[in-house]
Amino acid sequence: MHVHEPSLRPLPSRPRARRAGAQGGFTLLEVVAAFAILALGLGLAMRAATGSMQQSRQAAEHTLAALHARSVFDTLGVGEPLQEGQYRGEFEDGFRWSAQVTPYQPGEGEPEGFDPAQAMVRLVRIDLDIEWERDGRPARAHFASLRAMQPEQP
Repeated sequence: MHVHEPSLRPLPSRPRARRAGAQGGFTLLEVVAAFAILALGLGLAMRAATGSMQQSRQAAEHTLAALHARSVFDTLGVGEPLQEGQYRGEFEDGFRWSAQVTPYQPGEGEPEGFDPAQAMVRLVRIDLDIEWERDGRPARAHFASLRAMQPEQP
């Protein structure tokens, strides 16, 4: 007769039984560390959100300044001839503007063969500054444009 030898296989591991009275969970040190990491993460997220809101507000202010500049450019010289000199005004929302109108000085970047003396129009340069208050400090945006005028008759 043949005797069959038992195979030596490891038994599947079983979870250890907990001792009576032992409870699972986190230690106080682990909880404090988790709260510290959470507070640090929330602080960084708040700082990023605050910076983002400030940049958004600044972009909105500059957009409004550009709209005001467009309005000033559109109305300067309407109803009365545009003369060289200084112009000033204020909008109802607290934005102020000042414009300096000067003769155009030919410079680089003009088309080949362009002679301002022979032109059918006279060009003037308009330098426009829009100013407003941001958090109690002055803020400013600068715009410049050229305007074609009828040449002065001798």
